[in-house]
Amino acid sequence: MRAVAEDRINAPVPWWATCLDLLTVALCVVGVMLATSGGLRFRLGPAIVSIRSPWRLFLWAAGVAVLRHLLFRKQPLPVLIWTAIRRAAHSAFQWRPPNPRTLWVRFVGLSRSSAVRGAVFPFVASRGAVLLAGYLAVVAIGYPIDRERPRLASNEAVNVMAKWDAEWYLGIASEGYQWDGTLRHQMRFAFFPGYPMASRAVGWAVGDVATGAALVSLASFFGALVYLFRLAREELGAEQAETALLLLAFSPFAVFYSAIYTESLYLLATVGAFYHFRRSEWAKSSAWGLVAGLTRPNGFLLTAILLTSAALSAFKARRASRALGAAPAPPARLELQPRAWAPPAAGVLAALMPLAGMGAYSAFAYSLTGDPLTWLRLHEMWGRGKTGVWDLLVTHYDWVTQFGLQGYVTSMPIDFINTVAALLALAAVWPVARKLGVVYGVFILVNVAAPLSSGTTLSLARLTSTLFPVFLWLATLIPAKHRSSWIAAFAVLQGFSAVMFYTWRRLY
Repeated sequence: MRAVAEDRINAPVPWWATCLDLLTVALCVVGVMLATSGGLRFRLGPAIVSIRSPWRLFLWAAGVAVLRHLLFRKQPLPVLIWTAIRRAAHSAFQWRPPNPRTLWVRFVGLSRSSAVRGAVFPFVASRGAVLLAGYLAVVAIGYPIDRERPRLASNEAVNVMAKWDAEWYLGIASEGYQWDGTLRHQMRFAFFPGYPMASRAVGWAVGDVATGAALVSLASFFGALVYLFRLAREELGAEQAETALLLLAFSPFAVFYSAIYTESLYLLATVGAFYHFRRSEWAKSSAWGLVAGLTRPNGFLLTAILLTSAALSAFKARRASRALGAAPAPPARLELQPRAWAPPAAGVLAALMPLAGMGAYSAFAYSLTGDPLTWLRLHEMWGRGKTGVWDLLVTHYDWVTQFGLQGYVTSMPIDFINTVAALLALAAVWPVARKLGVVYGVFILVNVAAPLSSGTTLSLARLTSTLFPVFLWLATLIPAKHRSSWIAAFAVLQGFSAVMFYTWRRLY
C-alpha cells in the first residue's frame, strides 16, 4: 500500500493536468482579489467588462480541480503545493550565513567575470554621456520660465537626476504614504513601494535619501546589464550579447536609467527573474519576481508570462518524450525553463511571486484606505482608465483626419513620440517571438497592451525602454557593419531626450 501511495505522489504529471492546475490556482487568486476589492470593472475595446462576484470564480476553480482529479488522480494539486512549501521552509531553516572570506572570494570572482566586464563599457559610456549632456543642458539652456520648478536634491549632480516623478518617489521614501480619504486628486498611492523603499534604505546608509535613490537607479541599471549579458550570451552568443547591451544602454529613452525613476530596478528585476527561471533556480527567480511585483503596477504581468513559459515547456517536453516513446529527457533549450520535466510546483510558486508582490502592496493599501485597488483607481488622476483602446484609436484617427499627419505631429509631438514607440514595440512582437521564442513576444505584447487598454499613450515611450527582448532581437537583426551607425543614432536621440527631461521639459 505504501508503494502504491508513493507511486501516486511521484508519478509524472501530464502537460494538460499541469495547465488545469495552473488555471485552478489562477482562478482562486483572482477570486480572492475580487473578494477583497469588491470587483473589477474595465474597458476591453468598445465593451465594458464587469466582474463583481468572486464565488463564480471559486466554483469554476472547484469544477476545474474536480475535472483534473477525475481525469488524472496522481500528483494531486494540494500535495504539489504542500511539497513546494515544505521544500521552501526546509531550505530556509537550513540556510546559514556565508563565511566572510567566502563572500570576498565570490565578489572577486564576480568582478572578474565576463558578464561584469561586458557591462562596464555600456554602463560607463552611456550613463556618463547622458548625465553630462543633462548637466550641460541645465547650464546652457536652463529651465522653462513659465513656472518655478522644485529643487529635489541638495547635491547638484543628484538634482540633475531628480525631475518630474522623482518628487513622488522621494516623498514616499522620506515620509511614506498618506491618505486623506478621497480619490479626487493625485496621491502617492499610485506609486508602488519597491523603488522608494530601496532608496530609503540606501539613503539611510549614505545619509541622504535623494543620493540613495540615485545610487539605487545607477546600481540597478548596472546589475540589469550584467544579467542581460548573461541571458543574451546564452541565447545569442557573446558578440551579439555585447551589441544588445549597447543598443539598450544608448536607446532613445534609456535616459530614465539615469533618473530617480523605477526603470532601472524594474529592468533588473524582470531580467533577473527571466534568467533564473529559465535555469530552474526557483529561489532567486522568486526573489526578483517579488521585487518586480513591488516596483511597478505592470510588474504582476510577469506572473502570466512565466506561467506561460512553464506551460509551454511542459507541453514541449511531453510531446518530445512521446515522439521518442521514452521518459522525458532534458531538452537542450526550452521556453525559459530547461527543467520543465521536473515537478512544476516550485516553478509555479516562483512564477506567482510578481503577483504576490502586487498583492502585498494591495493588502497594505487596503489596511490604510479600505480598498486594495486604491493604487489602480488613482491612475485616473493621470488620465488612465477613463476610456479604452477603441476610444484611443478613434481619437487618434480623428486627430490625423482633422489636422493632417504633419499638423498632428507639430501640435502634439509628445503624444506622437509615445504612439510611434508603442507601434514599433507592437510591430516587434511577431519577429521577436519567431526569433527568440513565444514567451519573449508575449512579454512585449502584454506590457504594451496593458497600458494601451487604459485609453492613453501616456509614458509608453518610457515603458519601451524596459522591453529588453526588443534589443536582443535587434542585436540579431542589425548587420555587424551597421551596428556602430545604429548605436550612434540611438545615442543622438537619447541626447535629445536628456535635454528635454533634465531641463523640466515634458517628455511623456
